[in-house]
Amino acid sequence: MVYVDPKNLGYEPYWLRWVGKRTNVVEREELIRLFQKYVPGSIDLICNGLRDGKPTEKLKTIVPFTNLNMARRLAVLYQYFVMPDLQISLPDVLWSSSLIL
Repeated sequence: MVYVDPKNLGYEPYWLRWVGKRTNVVEREELIRLFQKYVPGSIDLICNGLRDGKPTEKLKTIVPFTNLNMARRLAVLYQYFVMPDLQISLPDVLWSSSLIL
């Protein structure tokens, strides 16, 4: 078994696998476009304290998150809000996503 630290792996492999499972081609392309526009900059600011590639003060969080954990939570929340017909309550989603930690 090979162990790779999440800090070294990053969130891109998880994201690519998740977005690749989306069956709607238009939705997949739009998700990729929005992801490339917003997520890397947001994660850089929150995790690394970088704004437009320049060091700034790192944002403080109550619970420390890795960039992979934030990408997972984004995927779970997106799936919950876009697919309301799944009959899943928000506490169930939050509980199940906390198991991924």
